Amino acid sequence: MSSPKSFVELLTPVASAPGELQFEISEDWLQGRSAFGGLQAALALAAMRQLTGVSAPLRVLQTTFMAPVPPGVVSVRAQVLRAGKSVTHVEARIEAEGHTLALFVGVFGAGRASNIVVTMPAPPLPAKGPEGLKDLPFFPGVAPNFIQHYAMRWAEGGWPFSNTPGPVTRIWLKARDAAPDPAVFGEHAAELALVALTDAIPSPAISWLKLPAPASSLTWILELIEPAPFPGDAQRFGVGHDYWRIDSEIHSAKEGYIAQTAVVHSPDNRPVALSRQSVVIFA
Repeated sequence: MSSPKSFVELLTPVASAPGELQFEISEDWLQGRSAFGGLQAALALAAMRQLTGVSAPLRVLQTTFMAPVPPGVVSVRAQVLRAGKSVTHVEARIEAEGHTLALFVGVFGAGRASNIVVTMPAPPLPAKGPEGLKDLPFFPGVAPNFIQHYAMRWAEGGWPFSNTPGPVTRIWLKARDAAPDPAVFGEHAAELALVALTDAIPSPAISWLKLPAPASSLTWILELIEPAPFPGDAQRFGVGHDYWRIDSEIHSAKEGYIAQTAVVHSPDNRPVALSRQSVVIFA
């Protein structure tokens, strides 16, 4: 078994070549047979930044998970698809043994003056704050390995496999690992932590189950409402800092395919990102 690695260690390439970075994924970051999806996205985003030099804030990240990403060394290739005056589209692929395992398109855009300003209202806080709630325990062999790197507390809905039917969960969470340092990963380092954090929570559908069953995201679209790092929040992804919150909702579940959305809220209850996923569940 490979030695455990922190989030920052995983983001540090072990080798590089023109248009390609190699990263080593340790087993403590697995989600079943595959690397945790949020980690995959963070590696792809890191490669986009390092290999193409794109400097505008991330606005949208589009993801298709095609096959399990195994532990060990994987290659991440990135290239610019189109660079306009304000918006740049960058593609990244995670590959192993010559096969594409996951495909990402990042949309990076510089801000511009606009007469249209609509602010997404902050919802009422859950009746239960993170204080006094219990962390989701990590049971090796039952819970995904990567869970040990995040603290999660349920304000609404049931824990995974608790036989609690319902379309909504509201979960307080924070990373246990230290945040990427902007001095090392650049001015947009907070994007890496945000992308991973946003995918950390389980689908509300998992709460319906009585026993563990396989589930996996097929596609994922993440939209940032404002560029990261958010004012005063750049270090809040690390150990000992405030809890963020993700409110998730299932909109449709049929024939094993689940359509769900989520809103990510900063520690001061500002909506900062929108997430939409298509999830397949084998139960």
